[in-house]
Amino acid sequence: MPKIFSPGRINIIGEHTDYSYGYVMPMAINLGNYLEYVPYDKISLRSDAYNEEIELDLSMINKKQNKWIDYILGIYNALFELNLKPGGIKGRIYGNLPISSGLSSSASLELAILVALNNSYNLKLNKLQLALIGKKAENDFVGVPSGILDQFAVTFGKKGFAIFLDTETLSYEYIPFPKDISVIVYNTGVKRELAKTGYADRKKIVEDSLRILNKNSSKEIIEKDLEKLDPLYRKRMGYIIRENNRVINAKEALKKNNLELLGKLLIESHNDIAKNYEVSSKELDFIVETSMKYGALGARLTGAGFGGSAIILALRDKAEKIAESVHKEYIKVFEYKSFYNIVESNDGANIIEN
Repeated sequence: MPKIFSPGRINIIGEHTDYSYGYVMPMAINLGNYLEYVPYDKISLRSDAYNEEIELDLSMINKKQNKWIDYILGIYNALFELNLKPGGIKGRIYGNLPISSGLSSSASLELAILVALNNSYNLKLNKLQLALIGKKAENDFVGVPSGILDQFAVTFGKKGFAIFLDTETLSYEYIPFPKDISVIVYNTGVKRELAKTGYADRKKIVEDSLRILNKNSSKEIIEKDLEKLDPLYRKRMGYIIRENNRVINAKEALKKNNLELLGKLLIESHNDIAKNYEVSSKELDFIVETSMKYGALGARLTGAGFGGSAIILALRDKAEKIAESVHKEYIKVFEYKSFYNIVESNDGANIIEN
């Protein structure tokens, strides 16, 4: 029975810049979804996370169920639109990637299914095609207007490296990630549903701004251009421009192993997104501030915000102590079921057993 591992991802820096065709720096991580499956004449899948088994005929792929299976139906819809018509799948999905925590559990699920169908039905899709189909499924069928960051990171992940990605051209570069640095992912316990939050509002402001300024990408916008926008749009796009620059600076910091600068850029990124993009929360701000108090190199929210997770960069030998100290402080103030994981970089979605 084939077995696939599809990772989650963190975004080191470059938040909310992907749908403005700017720069991002994600990294696939060693938390993810496993899929054990066999080809079948229907879609028959069990999710351990949801403790549910769903079986549907292939004739049902365009009927939304308003459940986790919609991500899989979205994949089938996108493939059928491309005139690729894989058969069904029977299997079990399980893993250690928390849902709704800002670590791309949806993209991880999408790519697990795509890799399986590509493998079993000889679809001959390359990595970029897989990532783009995953994005299409999430945008068009599920209705979350996300950019390419999540699916690209889950597909192109490489152990030992972060990915510097230009989301306009889809050109990318693998940037070595220091072996002596650990990344703590602290989950606030605050779940957020992207389709029901301000995410779509932010995306619309970015799209409107690009249209008003007659630009294809946020990379083309300079500070002076912002004067043509109304105050709220100027505030949002100002953050986007500065964040693009921070991603470039973070890439250089990593190449030079300048961890002090990298940490400083993360703090700047968080403070800017909290103040000017307004997608942070008191819980996320607390984690960032507290982790710095206990000796972290840097910290910021990761993912879309509105809850979910923060990442904390720490020297490997101090990571556990910092994480535990932050956790003790957090649970004194907030009553959510919070937790943390210390993660490492990982390869992208692939078959680990055939």
